[in-house]
Amino acid sequence: MNLFLVCFISGASFLLSFLLFFHPLRANVIANKWLSLSVFIIGCAFAGTYLVFTGATISHNLLFKFLSSLQFLLAPSLYTSILYFVNPTKIFRKIDWLHFLPFIIYVVAESVWNQGKDSISTFTLFELNKEVSILVMNILPLIALLYLIKCYLILQKHKVNLKLISSSLNQISLVWLVQFLFILLIVIIIWINDALFGLPFLTGATNFVYAVSIFFLGYYSIKQKAIFAFKERDMKKISEVLEYEHDIAEDITSQTFAETATTAEPKKDAREAVEVIKEKAKLKRLNAEQVTNLSSQLSKLMEQDQLFLDNDLNLPMVAEKLGIGIHEASYLINETTNDNFYNFINRYRVEESKKLLASAKVEELNILGIAFASGFNSKTTFNTTFKKMVGVSPSQFSKEQKNSPK
Repeated sequence: MNLFLVCFISGASFLLSFLLFFHPLRANVIANKWLSLSVFIIGCAFAGTYLVFTGATISHNLLFKFLSSLQFLLAPSLYTSILYFVNPTKIFRKIDWLHFLPFIIYVVAESVWNQGKDSISTFTLFELNKEVSILVMNILPLIALLYLIKCYLILQKHKVNLKLISSSLNQISLVWLVQFLFILLIVIIIWINDALFGLPFLTGATNFVYAVSIFFLGYYSIKQKAIFAFKERDMKKISEVLEYEHDIAEDITSQTFAETATTAEPKKDAREAVEVIKEKAKLKRLNAEQVTNLSSQLSKLMEQDQLFLDNDLNLPMVAEKLGIGIHEASYLINETTNDNFYNFINRYRVEESKKLLASAKVEELNILGIAFASGFNSKTTFNTTFKKMVGVSPSQFSKEQKNSPK
């Protein structure tokens, strides 16, 4: 059964790698090509496992060494893929090649220093005790764990960034990638168990977990739409807005830490420092008169034209309606509401849904119908946002309205 699963996972990985590289939707092209490399490496790793199971590592020593060395590319390629998913204008720089340095060192060591000998991956680095030895291959889970943490933090930041430019996150927030990271965490735990403890029930679950991860990744990665489906001329501006907000957040964090560590009244001084940074960061892209006029136009777009009912509304669309740049639109919303674009738009949607839930419309439409009629594009987002802003779920709010005296 194990040998069958090894062959099955290897074949499934190679097929998924092919599909991701030539993605049928042509969405997130570069990110998916890097992701296809990660999946291809998983397929190669299981091909190497097949050689071990069949005792063919000696007769195919060079092939086994090559397949083993590719595993050093797994974590960096996944990390690079995520960078391209979350950054609409990322350019691969020279410094990015440093992530692939362990792979290069390993390949050179295998092909030059260890030529004609057993694979370095099976060499002992040191012994913990008489029964447990740490092999060269055992440093891979540590490398993977570090990259896993970094990838998780990047995806969390991505979710926050999206709220600056989009009113709907459910199809572009990459939650499935976060879930995939947790599946990989289970794989790493099993990997560490194999190296240090050898608990049989965990070791036996390895192939099953990998099979689940491949099918999970295949379903969601092929289904994923373009993250930044904006016009090409808007992409650079979007990237600048995201980078600008990131720089502000870093300045606030570092200044808060410094003030907290060095002042007699740390909390008060830290808050004041944050406010100063925020004021400096605004850069006054619009003067007071422009803010007043544009704020009035923005209110008209929302209250009279009900622009918020567009399920796919985003910051560039609002900027175009106002006849200003994306930076200026972001500044305007932050200046007038002291909040992000996502919350600004969804407040209007929640208010609209409250009217519908309190009207006769509630008899004609179910909760999903109310959600779409209010501008939301998913029931889950509607329920979550409504409860966060109102304090109760939409269905509970509807019941309260029915039971309230007229």
